Amino acid sequence: MRVALDAHVVGARESGNETYVVNLLRALANDPGGNTYQVLTPYPDRLRSILSLPSSATIVRVWPAPSLLRIPFGIPQAVRRHHSDVLHVTYVAPPMVSCPTVVSVHDLSYLAYPQSVSPRVRLMLSTLVPMSVRRAARVIAISAFTRQDLVTRYGIAEEKISVIHLAAGPAFRVLDDARHRRLPEGVSEPYVLAVGNLEPRKNLARLIEAFAAIASEPGVTAKLVLVGKSKGQDASLARLVEQHGLRERVVFTGFVEEDQLVLLYNRAALFIYPSLYEGFGLPPLEAMACGCPVVASNVTAIPEVLGDAALLVDPTSVSAMAEAMRDVLKRDELARDLRARGLRQVARYSWAHAAQQTREVYADAIR
Repeated sequence: MRVALDAHVVGARESGNETYVVNLLRALANDPGGNTYQVLTPYPDRLRSILSLPSSATIVRVWPAPSLLRIPFGIPQAVRRHHSDVLHVTYVAPPMVSCPTVVSVHDLSYLAYPQSVSPRVRLMLSTLVPMSVRRAARVIAISAFTRQDLVTRYGIAEEKISVIHLAAGPAFRVLDDARHRRLPEGVSEPYVLAVGNLEPRKNLARLIEAFAAIASEPGVTAKLVLVGKSKGQDASLARLVEQHGLRERVVFTGFVEEDQLVLLYNRAALFIYPSLYEGFGLPPLEAMACGCPVVASNVTAIPEVLGDAALLVDPTSVSAMAEAMRDVLKRDELARDLRARGLRQVARYSWAHAAQQTREVYADAIR
């Protein structure tokens, strides 16, 4: 089986989408079944600097780079040239291609929270994703929640959609030498950690309000560390921090590289994920893999992924978030229990299993 896989996001710091492609590709390429993979990208050198792939994977330069030309022209040309048996893309597929297509969809946040993306991206996704999933031979959803969203919003037949869960990458683990490594500038212990782009659906304004409610309590000395790229909300969040007099207690790190993120998870007193909408929610799983106790939202796909291994709260309730943070920070036995539960939960997921399930979807699409 010759698989063409669109990997244009690798190196673009596109958070969840890039994490998905990188980890899936690594796992797929370690293939004992003799399948081969054509890795499609306009940026071969960028991909090679990030990923070392075995001989079963060939990097194929697709040109031109802009998506409006690459998707309808560059990708089909590469597929024809390499006689691919199946094409795997994320979200948007070419309108005409010479082999069956598999489309992965992480979430429909551009519909649920349209303010989280630019008008241009929102228009493109709203127009092209429904066309792509309807034309696709098979669709991969990363959670049962996303599958139901696709069925409800786009009328896709449920049997056409396979649910394949993600996993924490191999770098996310408990570090023996974490205490001897230097934290990013401005970060000092103890701290509460949140990871995610600074955008409305991540619900960071309520998180800051909740942190403000406990920051001056006796015994609460932790800082709040917010890791993620600016998505147009950093100025309003900074003003909120100032209003609550938390300038010395809240740290915005911006984007951090993976090794620093692993260290931050390892050293955090608590990880909190107050998101209002997620198709999966990988950061809390990464935190669990690093032995960090987790508080998270009780909505969308998050309970499906985390089970009883996290303290789940109503993300619209500032008081519920504040109480959960207070409990974990002040009750050592609760933090220990959440750490143990988290390590057990994260062991249920693996990229090797996700890759095997994905190969089965490829074979089904070809049939």
